[in-house]
Amino acid sequence: MRRLAGIGLSIFSCLLCAPPALADPPPTGLYETSFDATTPLADIGEVFKRMLHPMEYAERMAEYHSPTGQVIDPSQEHWQVYVPEGYDGSRPYGVLVWIDPWDGSHFPTSWRGALKEHRLIYVSAAKSGNDESVPFRRVPLALTGLANIRKRYNVDPDRIYVGGFSGGGVTASVIAAGYADVFTGGLFVGTSYGLGTDNVPVPPLVRYKMMQDRGRYAFLVGTEDPVNESMTNRASSSYHDLCVLRVRSLSMMNRGHTDVDARYFSSALNYLDSPPEISAAQQAECERQLQARRADAVAAVRTAMDSGDKDQAQARLVDLHREFGPLAEPEFDQFQDCLAGDQPMKMCVATTPPRTEAGGGTWRY
Repeated sequence: MRRLAGIGLSIFSCLLCAPPALADPPPTGLYETSFDATTPLADIGEVFKRMLHPMEYAERMAEYHSPTGQVIDPSQEHWQVYVPEGYDGSRPYGVLVWIDPWDGSHFPTSWRGALKEHRLIYVSAAKSGNDESVPFRRVPLALTGLANIRKRYNVDPDRIYVGGFSGGGVTASVIAAGYADVFTGGLFVGTSYGLGTDNVPVPPLVRYKMMQDRGRYAFLVGTEDPVNESMTNRASSSYHDLCVLRVRSLSMMNRGHTDVDARYFSSALNYLDSPPEISAAQQAECERQLQARRADAVAAVRTAMDSGDKDQAQARLVDLHREFGPLAEPEFDQFQDCLAGDQPMKMCVATTPPRTEAGGGTWRY
């Protein structure tokens, strides 16, 4: 009996010494889920601040207070997730946050191979179609989905992409610029907005520099979709005009307004994962041209102010701000102060010093 008791005591001691059971690994494959975590990036006040032109944002703040706080409850929402079956957590995977133009879940099964090859996790929210509010649903759902994927999986922060088709591509292009500190690239299919336009402001300098230094963007459109092809070409050109140069345009031959197939999808991912190097000479020449266009826009404001035409000066000032955003400083603030003051515009603008360009094609304020 003593021997049996000793054996029992030994087994009991081993059980006490055993490590706790490991938590279940996160699921792989295709599944639908709700989430539990929120992110401050999806706070509606933060969304408005990042999406709106600073002039428009300031006007709205002067008229009424922007709403704040979380506008979605992730436990009541649903996302479709695909994690390549080879994922085991030992190496980080990239993430593709996808925005559809329709409300239902729609994972293209033909994308599985490319996602596996590129080690990318796919996440897409339900009830995030074109009929849903961009600031109150589509943007917060995309950001919340990403936040929870990062919580569950080992994610490579250098390969976080946002993409979408049709109206989803438009929304993705807004997010790519507004959250350039989060997303390192974008994949816009069917149509998108340009950078430095009414709909997508040039982000603050830190995020703008991130778009230049690490951002890469793929624009895809069908050759049989002429209206959206024209819009897409203008959008991609606007990136080049602002010296965000890692941009690739892919024409989907003999296709109309349809989602991207596996072949073009894989080609776009190849570009996002292995973007080209931009030479210092290429960047400098682009910025020289950009500074010349900026100088012309500044001169247009000065000319209107010199003539005493306040309405024309205000219109040209808005154009300057819309196209160049933070790159319009410091003249933008100086001109705005002139227009708001009591001093005659001609006298005021005469005391506004021209901006001193930094050497080497860089922006310095």
